[in-house]
Amino acid sequence: MPVLTSRLSWIDLMRGLAVVGMLVTHVMNAFLHPVYENTGWRHEFSSYSGLVAPSFFWIAGYVQGLAIRRAHREQKPVGGFHRWHRLGIVLLIGYLLHLPLAYWLKGDFGSESWKTFLQVDALQCLAASLALLLSMGIAGVRWFELLVVAAGGLAVFLAPLAGTWHTGFWFLDAWLNHDTGSLFPLFPWFGFAAAGCLASRWEPSWKWFVPLSALLVASGYMFEPSSWSYTHPSFFAERLGWVCLIAAVMHGMARWFAPQWLLLAGRESLFVYVSHLLILFSIPFTGKTLTEAIGHTLSPWQVLLLSVALVVVCLWLAALNERRKRRLLTK
Repeated sequence: MPVLTSRLSWIDLMRGLAVVGMLVTHVMNAFLHPVYENTGWRHEFSSYSGLVAPSFFWIAGYVQGLAIRRAHREQKPVGGFHRWHRLGIVLLIGYLLHLPLAYWLKGDFGSESWKTFLQVDALQCLAASLALLLSMGIAGVRWFELLVVAAGGLAVFLAPLAGTWHTGFWFLDAWLNHDTGSLFPLFPWFGFAAAGCLASRWEPSWKWFVPLSALLVASGYMFEPSSWSYTHPSFFAERLGWVCLIAAVMHGMARWFAPQWLLLAGRESLFVYVSHLLILFSIPFTGKTLTEAIGHTLSPWQVLLLSVALVVVCLWLAALNERRKRRLLTK
């Protein structure tokens, strides 16, 4: 049976873990001194951080699936104005974070500036993925899961081919592959959101998710190509397997141990994500952004301390934002 719930603590826990993981990954990538790049622990960290984005997309799809199934069950409209408006805001924020001010403030409106602006990052891809799922939900109960399976499968298995697709329009090409600089094209990233949406029929119990995780990870390693590629279906299978295991762990752990700060990060995941990007890459505190002022100069311990400081600042801002929203609701 589908899960009958409005908000589950394990969802906030997993979403919080994912957004904090993204924050730490960005700090590591932006500030770690190059001398540490080829160390063993750095490669291990990269392996673990590679699960952050798939987890974020999967849990977002799971929540979207819960909402769609609840609407079907209660015979209510699937795609209300509030949902479309929120997805539009997320999409807009994604593009605003890519404003090429370094080009445009100098009067340079050339092709490179527009390629930077039109790049598809996590927020744009997430908004588009959830919009696609919402559109499939509008099709009704009978077609919903079939459409999600078909679209998710196409996103995964056509990803190797999509890497060579070019329409000649930068806006469209940015959604297809990496060639225009996009980090999160729909192929194969929509597949993770679709998988989460399908998984929302069940709670992530150890009984089912652990064997499924083992099967997916094993198949990912078994069919892994000689040269690593994020577009190969084995990449998707292996990452999805680990994400399913993380979901099962979070589901079990939430009953006994759910730190309030991590739950806050989960409830305010969008706010924390945007805040940390602005602090790191956009706000010129001393005429330069933090990444420009510090650069790749920090040791691992300094990166850790900066990560902790950034988490504290973002959570403080998130708590203020949550308090603001509660005050608005009481008026």
